Amino acid sequence: MIQVINAKLLDEYKIFVEFNDGKNGTIDFRKILENDHRKIVQDLLNKDLFTTAKVNLNTLCWANEVDFAPDYLYEQMKIADRVA
Repeated sequence: MIQVINAKLLDEYKIFVEFNDGKNGTIDFRKILENDHRKIVQDLLNKDLFTTAKVNLNTLCWANEVDFAPDYLYEQMKIADRVA
């Protein structure tokens, strides 16, 4: 089971994420947030709220209680690696 073990905020809406299988990478959340039409997720476009990101219960969570499944984050990291 994939788990997030560490995360570091970078610039803008990017977060460097480390997983329990040793893989890591940077996820750019801007398009993820812009394309998700749920208000609670859109609220993360507020930079002050976005910077509240932390690892909790093996995934990435924010102060407004938004979280993304570790498997989803892992897939987003792999997509970013293919594009880069």
